Amino acid sequence: MIGGLRQRVTLQRRSEVADAGGGVSLSWTDAGELWAEVTPLQGRETVQAMRLQPTQTYLIRLRYRDDITPADRLVFKQRVLNIRSAQNVNARGQWTECRCEEGVAG
Repeated sequence: MIGGLRQRVTLQRRSEVADAGGGVSLSWTDAGELWAEVTPLQGRETVQAMRLQPTQTYLIRLRYRDDITPADRLVFKQRVLNIRSAQNVNARGQWTECRCEEGVAG
């Protein structure tokens, strides 16, 4: 399976940055580059605000990490992938599988 981790993805975390008006702006900061197996699953189109919005889902397999949550996101070849779920495969602490979606807000 290690041979299947051939793509690089960037893990990003949401951070808050103070703006000039005393408020807070949300931004994303890189938390690391990871080796991954990226598998496209399903493409579809949904209607949002009376417009067709294409979406693509992916299964991303990584070496086990217990700090990845749906609050994070992955970037793969300039595609922003919002994490919908992250799970410890077989509860063995060997692999983390992330189900991700591109094309919709995080």
